[in-house]
Amino acid sequence: MNWVRENKFLTGFIVVVVLGAGALGYLLYSAYGTYSDVTDQYNTVAGQLHQLQSRVPYPDQPNLKKYKAEREQLREATHNLATTLSGMVLPVKEITPSAFQDQLRDTINTLTTKAGKMGVQLPKEFAYDFTNYQTQPPPAAAAGPLARQLEALDIVMNILLDDHIDSLTSLTRTKLTQEGGVVRQERGGGRFGNRSGGPGGGGNGERSERGDLVEKVSFDIQFTAGQPAFQKVLDDIAASGKQFFITRTLVVSNSDPKPVAKAAETPAAAGAAAAAAASQPATTGTDASVSYLKFLVGTEKLNVAMRIDMVTFHPPPAPSTH
Repeated sequence: MNWVRENKFLTGFIVVVVLGAGALGYLLYSAYGTYSDVTDQYNTVAGQLHQLQSRVPYPDQPNLKKYKAEREQLREATHNLATTLSGMVLPVKEITPSAFQDQLRDTINTLTTKAGKMGVQLPKEFAYDFTNYQTQPPPAAAAGPLARQLEALDIVMNILLDDHIDSLTSLTRTKLTQEGGVVRQERGGGRFGNRSGGPGGGGNGERSERGDLVEKVSFDIQFTAGQPAFQKVLDDIAASGKQFFITRTLVVSNSDPKPVAKAAETPAAAGAAAAAAASQPATTGTDASVSYLKFLVGTEKLNVAMRIDMVTFHPPPAPSTH
């Protein structure tokens, strides 16, 4: 302690140096922490900038030209597809109300005759659900669209006959706006939803007042058929080239929903089966195994209810080249 007392200046200088070194170390540590934070932020922003610059297409002139070229190609391909689809619809022909009645009568007679030859049972007084127009002409503005709807229904009916269904239970069409039908709203309700009318695709074949590119008119059919015939009906409707159809709703049920009863379910049934077997003439060889075969499954029919959309495509305006 004597040395400290004797060298007060040197002692004070050492204390000041130690305190200054501590303060300087603290400042250096704080500055280094700030530097690290700023460096990390800079590296993050620089990485994001590099990522944006290396993306394709980057908004420079060569990539911008490529983007515009690809966009024009896509627009042209979309327009070509829409134009092709618009050709897969039946045209609306200029026809008078009386001429439509003649067409309706001829179509009914032709189909009825064909169904009789093929043994397909049709509903009584079948008229494609145009019964009211058999005795009175339709409105003049509705004659063309009604003729197109009749032709579409006739395509489906001929598919059913050619695929050998057993019988047609019903055919219910949607009324067109030109004959007083109301635009149908797609809401649930009933077996097939709400059926309050539908568009007609325009009386002159042009786009409707709403300007829709795609329109549809629905109709419901119910029929009975075997499973192979039913499968072929679905395929042929989807593959129709004259008119574009979409199967919107499909309900299929077995014509015999009861399960197959066992042959000897009760003693009485077993006794009856034995008596029946005893009454049959004796057979030998392979005939004994096949003479009295009775198929228990595979002979049922299918009750089918379908809602089909008749779709109309209107080609959009050609894409601008500017």
